[in-house]
Amino acid sequence: MTMGTAERTSTPVARGSTRAWELNALCRNEDPELWFSDRTRAIAMALCRSCEVLQECRAAVLHREDGLPKCDRGGIVAGLTGDQRHALETRLKRIPVLPPEAPTRTVPTQPGRPPGEPAPCGTRSAYQRHVRKGEPVDDACRAANARSASQYRRTGTTLPRPMT
Repeated sequence: MTMGTAERTSTPVARGSTRAWELNALCRNEDPELWFSDRTRAIAMALCRSCEVLQECRAAVLHREDGLPKCDRGGIVAGLTGDQRHALETRLKRIPVLPPEAPTRTVPTQPGRPPGEPAPCGTRSAYQRHVRKGEPVDDACRAANARSASQYRRTGTTLPRPMT
């Protein structure tokens, strides 16, 4: 739903964008009460779904309502209720945006062990490999796993303590 008048259509809403798309919105000539009544919610949502500028409307309303609490978002706008718009904004903010040229992370390996080579027996990794592949577990791997589990219960991590 748009609420601008013909005078306000060229008012910028975000850097480099205009609201000229509102001239093509289906809701432009509809009764404003249609968007705020529970009885007409289905009609309002159907109008929005068939509107050719739905994506522009949704981007504009998310920009306009950025940071508003759920209780301050009323009516049907861009085919969404206030709760749905709040949930969409929250979900979009959770998606991490990586820099365009983020370096790839290399998997750390034990010193002297080439990547892709299995861990030697007597380590927790080897114990896990034996279990995963259904192989018999030797005593050295079982003892390494027990030490690791004990360390985890004691410290909350299986990583070695940093040298101080």
